[in-house]
Amino acid sequence: MRRSAMAVVASLMLVWYVCGCGPYRGTKAEPPPLESYENLVYLDSALTTAIPCEDLSAESLPSGRLRVYVSFYNRQNHTAECQVMLKFKDAGGRIIDETSWMPLLLPRRQSTQFEHTSLSNKAKGFVLMLRKAKT
Repeated sequence: MRRSAMAVVASLMLVWYVCGCGPYRGTKAEPPPLESYENLVYLDSALTTAIPCEDLSAESLPSGRLRVYVSFYNRQNHTAECQVMLKFKDAGGRIIDETSWMPLLLPRRQSTQFEHTSLSNKAKGFVLMLRKAKT
């Protein structure tokens, strides 16, 4: 009798352990922010379909500074009031220059171009961030 009671307790402990009540398995690692591997980051998810990016490029000027060109198309039937921010990165991926939020008005059903030049000649990469205008 005593042996069967111990067997029942042992089997219950095994079932309890196997069914997910075992040791703490930890949480999943947080993915890196989009800024670390994307050049264009939409901060409002509705903008990804309403205002797609048609062209995004950069060129190095003779002075060594980086000029960023972007073209957005507003699919909406009204003028979109957005804000854009640029973060310039050095060759190692560290942010060396950052603009403030600049207004960007996108007329309805039209393409709009935007360009901005870095202040430093050490800029080799960039991140462009777009969001709805904060009122």
